[in-house]
Amino acid sequence: MTVNEAVLEMRYSGIPEEDIEEILEICKKKGLSPQNIDKELESRGLDKVFEFEYDASESWFESGAASSAPAHKAPSKQGLEKEKK
Repeated sequence: MTVNEAVLEMRYSGIPEEDIEEILEICKKKGLSPQNIDKELESRGLDKVFEFEYDASESWFESGAASSAPAHKAPSKQGLEKEKK
């Protein structure tokens, strides 16, 4: 991740410019990684920007959405059957 990418993500998420500058200075020493940026955001009482934590109860897979997804259809064999005739 570049500094510009980190800045754009934080701006897009509504992080104040002052916080962005301070977080970048700290992360330049610790390492500019999504995890370090999110730790600094949390230490300031702000929401994470790069990491997402999903509660298992909110999972679309467990809520039955997987069963409502269309099943994969096998390829049609009509072309082969027509050739045989």
